[in-house]
Amino acid sequence: MTACAVCWTPLHAQEEMETRHEISLSYGTVPNSAWMDVMSEMFSGMFGERSENNKYYGPIGLEYYYHTSKLIAVGAIATFATNTEDRYMEKDLISKVRRSYFSVMPSLKLNWLNKKHWGLYSKVAAGVTYGYCRDKDYEKGISTGKIDTYKDLFFNFQATAIGIESGGNNVRGFLELGVGEQGVALAGVRYKF
Repeated sequence: MTACAVCWTPLHAQEEMETRHEISLSYGTVPNSAWMDVMSEMFSGMFGERSENNKYYGPIGLEYYYHTSKLIAVGAIATFATNTEDRYMEKDLISKVRRSYFSVMPSLKLNWLNKKHWGLYSKVAAGVTYGYCRDKDYEKGISTGKIDTYKDLFFNFQATAIGIESGGNNVRGFLELGVGEQGVALAGVRYKF
């Protein structure tokens, strides 16, 4: 009986520590970078400029996690977001702006519940964002041919309070609510292997 218990304990521990990989692709809304751009537009508005034709795309997120246990997974998140706007001073177009943001953030995920066809989790991530801005100048609505570019590197994060996933053992869809560069709400698909 003791020999059986000794043999069974390592096998049981190995099942508990079975490692798994997962890759996710997502699309979110209202990332940190969009909040920063809105604040910048409000600041410029104090000097008589106004913004029109604002379009926000992304963030598109790609994630990888390695499960060290059934509760904990470590990995990284990469995101891309972009937006465009036309800037006016009174009635005259003065510039067309395009901003792009690339982020890389190491991440920790906690799987609170993992059932056969669904699960609940939270995650946190922190890293850097590279911002690139291209500003094409206009004078009285006519292009001057001048293009200004700006680059920036800054701290960024993602904190997902609650994530829910549903589907099969290997492929699941998911929804998340939180705050950060992946957005306040995001949805996507995940593949586990």
